[in-house]
Amino acid sequence: MKKKWVLGCSLALVACFIVAGGFCYLLIHRTPGEYFDANGVRLYYTVEGQGEPVILVHGVAATADLNWRRPGVVRRLARHYRVVTFDLRGHGLSGRPAAPEQYGVQMAEDIVRLMDHLGFQKAHVAGYSLGGFLVLKLLTLHPDRVQSAAICAAGWKNPEDPSPIPNPYKAPSPEVAPPQQASMLLGMASGSKSVFHRVRNWIGDQLIDKNAKKALKSKYRELGVSREALKKIQVPAICLIGTRDGFLPLARELHAEAPAMELIEIAGATHFTLPFYGAFKSSLEEFFGHFPLSNR
Repeated sequence: MKKKWVLGCSLALVACFIVAGGFCYLLIHRTPGEYFDANGVRLYYTVEGQGEPVILVHGVAATADLNWRRPGVVRRLARHYRVVTFDLRGHGLSGRPAAPEQYGVQMAEDIVRLMDHLGFQKAHVAGYSLGGFLVLKLLTLHPDRVQSAAICAAGWKNPEDPSPIPNPYKAPSPEVAPPQQASMLLGMASGSKSVFHRVRNWIGDQLIDKNAKKALKSKYRELGVSREALKKIQVPAICLIGTRDGFLPLARELHAEAPAMELIEIAGATHFTLPFYGAFKSSLEEFFGHFPLSNR
């Protein structure tokens, strides 16, 4: 019995090392890429696939690989598109300036700077979480450079509303979520302090410099889009979000204010898991296919 117990513990320990090793590999390993100068900040990017350009913008405290490559989004889109990913300033392999003025609108401008560097007059663009808010801002700054846009795991927050932005990792309240999910969400509402979220926060701290994170947050208000500016957007756009994402109310608000912007809610997906859903990847691919560059 003692030998079996020792053997079981040994196997469990080996399994833990294997899992930890795989986790560290996914966290540390980066796809080979290149760099360009974004108005004085060195940004890392990758390009793969053939076809019309699609630029993918990741979320806060993540990297292009973790947000788009690990879930298989890059692989899926690269079958038909020239897929470009990059690490936001302050993140991953990109430069990490500490001055607040290096963030805010500058992060949206980086998308256009990358397009200029690659020689793209227009591109399809998708942004996730913070990236989604950046893309929405981009549509008000440079609509002529965007062929179509996907706002993912994000939405619209009225700049005149003083209430705090929701916690994306805390499931929406039962009255916001679909009725059939209400009972399940009641059990999850207190999950914002779970082990998963503690681990996720720890990972995020490794991917973004603390001073850069502080500077970035201080300029969030610069990314606000007024109701008037929102209603003027004419670029074809879509909003994709999970029904267990804390930003779900913001996505519905975006659709309410800009009804031409289709809203797709993917059942069961959270702020973290949405990119892993086949429905998410297929929706992105199909949406971009509806607006080929040759038609505009």
